[in-house]
Amino acid sequence: MRRLIPFMRPGKGTATAANIGANRSTDLPPPERTVEAGMARPFRQPSLRVVVTGAMMAGLLATGIFSYAERNRLSTGFLAASADAGLRLQTIEVQGRAHTPKEVLIAASELTLGQPMLTISLPSLHERLATIGWVREIAVERRMPSTIRLILTERVPMALLQTEAGHRVIDKHGDIISGADPAAFGHLTVVAGSSAAPNAAPLLNILRTEPELFAEVWAVTYQSERRWDVHLRNGIRVRLPETDPRTAWSRLAVIDHSKRIIDRDLAIIDMRVPDQMIVEPNIPVRGKGRET
Repeated sequence: MRRLIPFMRPGKGTATAANIGANRSTDLPPPERTVEAGMARPFRQPSLRVVVTGAMMAGLLATGIFSYAERNRLSTGFLAASADAGLRLQTIEVQGRAHTPKEVLIAASELTLGQPMLTISLPSLHERLATIGWVREIAVERRMPSTIRLILTERVPMALLQTEAGHRVIDKHGDIISGADPAAFGHLTVVAGSSAAPNAAPLLNILRTEPELFAEVWAVTYQSERRWDVHLRNGIRVRLPETDPRTAWSRLAVIDHSKRIIDRDLAIIDMRVPDQMIVEPNIPVRGKGRET
């Protein structure tokens, strides 16, 4: 679903991106058309004369027949004329924003309401927005006379990576999502072990093939960068084989469906031997067993 960030048309004085999200002031004119506003404000289209003159001016400036000082003076005059003709930033449309905070997006864009549209460098804008942690890909468009459109592809949270500094949210590529709050994603599976992050996606996809069993999983650990152990919420550790962990996991799901094996007081379920399942009971320590 497309999400738009409506911008209010600047009133007297200089308007900045800080106006975003502020309550509509009674002394400000209504905003330009947006999905949320549901209304339109008449907009004065640039005249054909301005457009033709601008094209000619751009062509002359590109030829290099003017001196540096003359080019600067002509460029400044042309930008002022284009702004007076109505080519000013009035609206920013954003598509694909789900997790990226609005204030972070606006701050990184460095856009100012009312600035001349022709002063906005799209490559520079793209470079600034690409530094946002949640943003994996972004496209920027200039829509004359007054709109900048941002099309975001955000990173999708996959798991919580256990590090020495605490948990970090990672995507399916194993990349840490900068700015993501781990506390908001406590429902995700914890991933631990050397080189675990870039290798976790295939395993998690396997575990999800058995939804009932996967509901009991809280963490996975990468053992010697070769195979995985799965930790269930009741404390049982399931040892999966290095080769064909999918078959072993499906076999455990079938056994559990008929015998409820994971409800028993076990410490380990070893699925590494083909066609076998080796279990180790939860041996009490000093006469105190685990509470069940």
